[in-house]
Amino acid sequence: MAGPGALRVVMERWWNSVSIWRGLAGAALAACVALGALLVLRSPPPGPVYMAVLSAPQDRNAGWIASVSVDRQLTLTPLHDTIVANRKALQLWISAPGWTAPVSLGLLEQDRQLKLSLEQLPPLSAEPAFEITLEPQSGSPAPSGPVLYTGQAVKPK
Repeated sequence: MAGPGALRVVMERWWNSVSIWRGLAGAALAACVALGALLVLRSPPPGPVYMAVLSAPQDRNAGWIASVSVDRQLTLTPLHDTIVANRKALQLWISAPGWTAPVSLGLLEQDRQLKLSLEQLPPLSAEPAFEITLEPQSGSPAPSGPVLYTGQAVKPK
């Protein structure tokens, strides 16, 4: 049986072995080169397909920004606080040429970003229009209240 001195000799041999350190340095260099190539060659995420600034019809002050991504995800971001009366709610609508009527995308939580999928909607072959209306607290099947914000989506260059 080898004693503690023999174990120390083996460890010192390993620790002082140039070939072990060269191998570890080569492996670390290969990992760094692979990671660097991955970061440089990775394509940037695709930008939005459509963007719209929703503004108040009366004074054209911007209130919300809408963007639709390649995978048909809508992001709606408020630009400032919108005061909503009791028993009222903000409801988001989308329409596009060829559609029979606007489609509700749901009620908005006041001054919070909204993200949702547009997969259930007809194709957005033309530039869609968005509007936010003031509706009863439970929402409405069709726009019935005043239009607070509206915007035509465009394809960014």
